[in-house]
Amino acid sequence: MKTIITEEMRFRQRIVEYAIKYNNNAKAARRYHTSRQQVWRWRKKYDGTVQSLANGSRRPHSHPNQHTQEELDLIRHKHRYHRHEGLAQVYRKSRDAGYRRTYDSMCRQIRKMKLNTPKKRKSYT
Repeated sequence: MKTIITEEMRFRQRIVEYAIKYNNNAKAARRYHTSRQQVWRWRKKYDGTVQSLANGSRRPHSHPNQHTQEELDLIRHKHRYHRHEGLAQVYRKSRDAGYRRTYDSMCRQIRKMKLNTPKKRKSYT
């Protein structure tokens, strides 16, 4: 993957090299009108290449509150046998079986799994 060298990254490189030359982050920060902490972070990232000073992804690595596979299987199972009684009954049966999330969360998962969509009927014409 090729990253484009931007003016911002070159600017950071100049700051870092100045800070390394004088071994003083505060002096570099004052000269280039940025914060000392930012210079410290850039120096920590810097490995001699301009690409090392590029911004990284801010995307989260995980979803800590994501439904587990057991919870999804439980919803699927209870929906299969109790959908004709309504979603409130599906939720009640799921709660009795150990589901501990909110009604809205269960409904969102049912929509996501497309369990509530009516099946297409064959037309005999």
